[in-house]
Amino acid sequence: MRKYSLRQTANQYLKLANQGSYKERKQQAYVIRKLIDDLYTVGDMPPTWNALQPYHIHKLVAYWKKSKLRAGTIMNHMTIVRRYLKSIDCSLTNIDNKSLQLSKSQKRRRKLKLQDDHWKAWDTQIPRLIMALQAEFGLTFQEAIYIKSEINIQEDSLWITRNISFNSLDRTIPIRNETQKAILSEIKQLTQGKSIADFNGYEETKFVWRKELKKYALPFKKSWRYLYAKQMRQYLLPLIGRYETYWLIRSEMGIKSRDTLWRYLNE
Repeated sequence: MRKYSLRQTANQYLKLANQGSYKERKQQAYVIRKLIDDLYTVGDMPPTWNALQPYHIHKLVAYWKKSKLRAGTIMNHMTIVRRYLKSIDCSLTNIDNKSLQLSKSQKRRRKLKLQDDHWKAWDTQIPRLIMALQAEFGLTFQEAIYIKSEINIQEDSLWITRNISFNSLDRTIPIRNETQKAILSEIKQLTQGKSIADFNGYEETKFVWRKELKKYALPFKKSWRYLYAKQMRQYLLPLIGRYETYWLIRSEMGIKSRDTLWRYLNE
């Protein structure tokens, strides 16, 4: 009888409630009906909504926790429950998230501590060269596997043409040190004028790249070109100052947004 009484009021409310999208209304109906059913299951159901007390809600939330509902799900349910109770003039105190000891557990993002010359320790040649091109020239993965020595490798620079550039714009990256020269020389010898993707096959290249990342417990979807931005900041700042350094890094990496550069420098 008590369950029927609570349902009657709830059904009237749901019939008149027309705010929100269809999906939101459907979720609201589900939560309110679950509220009634689970109050009954807990075994402490008030005769009317006006007789509902904070301890009923606390027992209900304890039951939901015991049923392995996630804290985030319970918090979403309680948002709907509080709104419903307020609309039927059943205002209760001490049923906020803090009183119910509800909080979302935030997973801390693991910050990778990767040295810019980490690639030098890699055994497999093609993945090592791909990582080297990202770390030492600021290329994306796609750019790294599609550069051709006969077209893109110049005497004193690496020319990223618009047909392979991630933003379809030409850009030039100066060759500043012996490490860069050695990388480009090795690519020339390996690919014989072809790109890595053409020489080794796109799918095979992707496979060996992922295999090498897995070996060092590195994420598949991450771009490693930020290592170049950090290297260049360290190298250029004492020479040309902050403004020119950041402008040059953005130019060489094809970055328009200052936010993107900031993110790279703070990876």
